[in-house]
Amino acid sequence: MNHIDIDLINQNMFDNSDLIKQFVSMYLIQTLVDLGNLRNALAEGDHQKIADAAHHIKPTMEYIGAFHLKAKFEELEMNAKNQESLEGLRATFEVLDIEMGELLFELEQYEKTI
Repeated sequence: MNHIDIDLINQNMFDNSDLIKQFVSMYLIQTLVDLGNLRNALAEGDHQKIADAAHHIKPTMEYIGAFHLKAKFEELEMNAKNQESLEGLRATFEVLDIEMGELLFELEQYEKTI
């Protein structure tokens, strides 16, 4: 399954290869930081931090066309706000984390072709 939409990325960056390279590079770095923050919030068991971290990642999924992942981050955010069990939140993140790994790999592969 493809997580990213290369046409959408190109369109959002006005088909400017320099801009696309810069965007993809920054996206890869920042997404790892954001996922680390979410992972830490889950380890701490802080529902508010989990919700905030998921909320922060959510809109970044739109830029690359990963709307299905945006919906999953939205679900994680809502579940954290609703004080759902930490086990459930962590289980949701485990699946998301695998998919995010696939997404980052796709972006890295795409970056090599720009």
